[in-house]
Amino acid sequence: MSEELSTTTFHHHPPWHLHGDAFILNYWLTPNFIKSNQAFHLAPSPIGRVIQVILVRYKESPVGPYDELLILDHPLMSKRRLSSIPKIYVSTETSVVHGQHFWGIPKQLAQFKWLIKDDVVYCNISFAQQEMSLCLQKYKRSQDFYINSHHVPARLLNIHQIWQGLHYQFSPQFRGKLAKLKQASWKNTLDIFPDFSQAKYLQSFYVPEFRLTLPTAKIEKK
Repeated sequence: MSEELSTTTFHHHPPWHLHGDAFILNYWLTPNFIKSNQAFHLAPSPIGRVIQVILVRYKESPVGPYDELLILDHPLMSKRRLSSIPKIYVSTETSVVHGQHFWGIPKQLAQFKWLIKDDVVYCNISFAQQEMSLCLQKYKRSQDFYINSHHVPARLLNIHQIWQGLHYQFSPQFRGKLAKLKQASWKNTLDIFPDFSQAKYLQSFYVPEFRLTLPTAKIEKK
């Protein structure tokens, strides 16, 4: 961690209220996919399961606009494990240090480059001298529908993180509109992200506008 991060003064305490747009990609992971991507700390599963990859452009937040790419992992209900964020990249240092400190989210600093052509969105993410790309294709016409966190089983939104010997637990709240997403394509994930082109793509969504609240986490010693 740089000296700038280690000496940060935390002026932006939770709750955080954020506004932006996002893509929610749903994938079915086989046991073999999970096993071959152990480096990304996906919870093991003997039968496979669904996870989300979420790409976000925050237009407003307590620490200003920033971009974010994360995996939201949902272990099997029968295992009684809570959801977690095992891998996440963001585009600003202040987001990194605040996310780690207040929610135990293992944020890492990366560079995001965007290109938008009609209904196609390209995003390049650079980290550790590697660069991967994600291409997202929207439908030309797609009806959107309203959703908020009350429509989602509470257990799926109860996130549990472990960071530097502490347990963090919190439940984000959100509201917005979803529109079906046509396709997502990955290139050059290399060592910085799982290659989800090898997983089963499920119906995914573009979120043209949403509002998110990150509450104060419950923090306990490990």
